Formats: sequence, structure tokens, C-alpha cells
Amino acid sequence: MGDTFEGTNADALPVHTVRIAPFRLAATETTVGQFRAFVRATSYPFDDPGTAAGDEDAVSNVDWDAAQAFCAWVSGRLPTEQEWEFAAAGGPRKQRYPGTDSVDSLAAYARYRGNSVARPGPVARKLPNRFGLFDMGGNVAEWIGAFYQFYPEEGEEPRYDDPRSTGIRIVRGGSYSMEPDITRSYWRAGTLREVTSPAIGFRCAR
Repeated sequence: MGDTFEGTNADALPVHTVRIAPFRLAATETTVGQFRAFVRATSYPFDDPGTAAGDEDAVSNVDWDAAQAFCAWVSGRLPTEQEWEFAAAGGPRKQRYPGTDSVDSLAAYARYRGNSVARPGPVARKLPNRFGLFDMGGNVAEWIGAFYQFYPEEGEEPRYDDPRSTGIRIVRGGSYSMEPDITRSYWRAGTLREVTSPAIGFRCAR
């Protein structure tokens, strides 16, 4: 896990080995239509996720707690950071970007700044990666559940941060508003759990 390619991204170092139990991951990012159904069914206190957004567009402007609540509603959860990276990279024989190793072919797999309009788009319109997962890079960045705030040093036991003890959360995958480099399968960024952004959405695991 981590920056096994350039070895220069300090947030994704040191590279370390993790074990991952079998899991499922939604093939697409959660859509506006799916999230609206959740809000209607549960009366979850949430503003409409965008009057201009179509039902097939990736939902955004959802904070971490709202994403967790939706995933619980479908008997799931947000993915761990280890699960997300394994899925995005296409397994242990990792790819630099979800679906490809070359930035020259990235446009076939991801929506990012320079090849898309300035808002979330419909899911599953680009090619999937090795696992049949769409938009693991680009479209909207994705909230992570359990995560490492800092990667373990050599010889240290890997340690999850308890989400109840810190306001920091991790997003992965990059978005339509970010440069292609941010869609790399190992790239990570931290933000506060209450942040909402038109560039941040999520998908669920089980």
C-alpha cells in the first residue's frame, strides 16, 4: 500500500504491506437518485443535492456522516482506506491510475480537470477498471471510513485512527475539478468530516 510507483508522495509513504479480508464495493459512486430515495425514506435532514443534477449523476455536497448514514441504510459502510486502494489499483498487481498505468489513456477511465465539465457527471460513462468498478478515479472524490492518519513506519504495527477520536477524514480518487495526478490509485487527502463540496461524494462497501 502506498506510493509504489514514484516513491515521492509523502502522504502515501512509507509503502507498507496490509492484509484485506474479502469485501464488496459498489460498482459506481452513489447517485443523486439513490441519495434522494434515502432522504425521502428516512427523512434524513439534508438539502436537495442539486436541482440541476440528474438522477444518474454522482451525488456530492454530502458530508462524512451523511455518507455513513446512507451506507448503513443499504446495510453497508464506507470502505476502509486499504480496501479502497486495493480496489482502485485493480488488486495486488497495482495500476498507477484506476484502469490504466498511462496518463495518456486516463481520459477513457476518469473525469478530471481538462476533460470534463465543472460539475459531477453521470456514473459509469467511462471504462471500468480491472474489477469492473467505474469512476474510481475522477468524477467525485470519495469519502473513506476507517483510515490511517499517518502510514506506519517500517517495523511498526499498522494502526487505524478511531473515527470517533478525530475530526479528520480521508478522501480518495480525485474529482472533475482536480488535475490528472490526483486520480492516482495511491493519492490521498485529508479534510474535516463536516466538509461538504460539489467535488466530494462516496460509494459503499460491505
